[in-house]
Amino acid sequence: MARDPRLPQSAEADIRQAVAESPYLSNLLARAIENRDIGAIGVSHGQHNDGHFEDGKDGAPGTLFISESIFLKASLHRDRINRLTEVMGHETMHGVLSTHRAEKLAQFRRDYGNTLDQAHAAREPMVNLTGLVRTYLERSRQDEALAEISALRALHSRIRHENPRASESDLDAELRERTNTRCVNRQEGQTPIYAPGLTYEALTRQPAGRDDALTAAVERCFFDGRGNLGPHGDSDYRNYYGTLPLSEIAAATAWLGEGGRTPPQVRVDLRALGLDPAQLERNGLDLGKAASFPLLDLGPGGLGEVRLNHTGPSRLVPPERAEAVAQGALTPADPGHPDHALLEQIRDRVKELDARHGKTFDHTSERISANLLGLAKENRLQRVDHVVVSRQTDVLPAGHNIFVVQGRMDDPAMLRAHMPTVEAAQRPIDDAWLHVETLNHRQAQAQLLEAPHMPEPARQPMLP
Repeated sequence: MARDPRLPQSAEADIRQAVAESPYLSNLLARAIENRDIGAIGVSHGQHNDGHFEDGKDGAPGTLFISESIFLKASLHRDRINRLTEVMGHETMHGVLSTHRAEKLAQFRRDYGNTLDQAHAAREPMVNLTGLVRTYLERSRQDEALAEISALRALHSRIRHENPRASESDLDAELRERTNTRCVNRQEGQTPIYAPGLTYEALTRQPAGRDDALTAAVERCFFDGRGNLGPHGDSDYRNYYGTLPLSEIAAATAWLGEGGRTPPQVRVDLRALGLDPAQLERNGLDLGKAASFPLLDLGPGGLGEVRLNHTGPSRLVPPERAEAVAQGALTPADPGHPDHALLEQIRDRVKELDARHGKTFDHTSERISANLLGLAKENRLQRVDHVVVSRQTDVLPAGHNIFVVQGRMDDPAMLRAHMPTVEAAQRPIDDAWLHVETLNHRQAQAQLLEAPHMPEPARQPMLP
């Protein structure tokens, strides 16, 4: 950072000070680094938000980004450190939640893939995916609330660290005065007050979890309402997060249509979900090969027939970075990875499957191979001798499921596992690698528990 001419020379020192002077933030960040949730801290340029967390590629740790605006706009040193503390507390929690977030995204992909596939196989004219999109948005809403609670606790920890003899009432007043959160309401000439449903006691002492009253209150004051997100800085959180599920559903629907039969009409009640087509397009809808995606909004006050247009990538990618170097990690595609040999077996079997159907091994084949690796490991297959697809039945078309098989096909003792073919073909390779690494991590933990117990060194509590 010291070599970035766009930043003040004190930028790196300010970050170190923010971490050092908030015991809560220091412990939370240390845990995230130890668990390989966060591998680097960087500065983003040209962003409208004060910070963001970017997941790592191919199972590598993610990067916590801080916007350059914090260093340039906050003229007073104390204000700058306060804001850094809150932003890092918020984004570090996103790092801690990254594995959970990836698992929920994978679950969403399985659910909408299965629902689309079943409707397509049954020749249903319409499929309603409103509930699945709502679940995804509500999980995102909870994640943001938990991250904002973490931001406030990081700042509170800093204030207490600065004033170890201060009374709780003084700490309460100082927190409301210093914080930049939308969950503290300010009016000219009046004392700042917490948003409805929030108290100092709850924000600083009560456990924070999903579906509890504290998290729900922060969801309302932080996630709901206006925002400054997206490439143009004018999006609320709901439309910011809404781009991904709609982009994915559009791509999956288009893939079903490549089979020659028209896929079912997709229903997503945008108005009921608080989604605005114009804002979604402005944020960036990545529809893959399709120029547009028709859907139905049939909820109360719905928009009827809606056509969403492809407007570009939906995921926020920082245009510029300053020294955000994360330590690289091997993936199963690399020869040095312990699962590389099994992946190569699966690739060979997928090539054979492609050849039987008159296809060449392509990017879809690579995705299928990567996802079948996770399937094989999850079901404890030591090798993969065959990859086959299911035959047509009375209710399902041919190729609905894809199987990995260990052993001879005519052997009753063979081992096999299956998954929906559309899921194997659509789930991104990065997600497949994350799934494999999660399985490896769980296996390593299980082996550790089976080993003779060794005492661990004492650790400081995570919370101040």
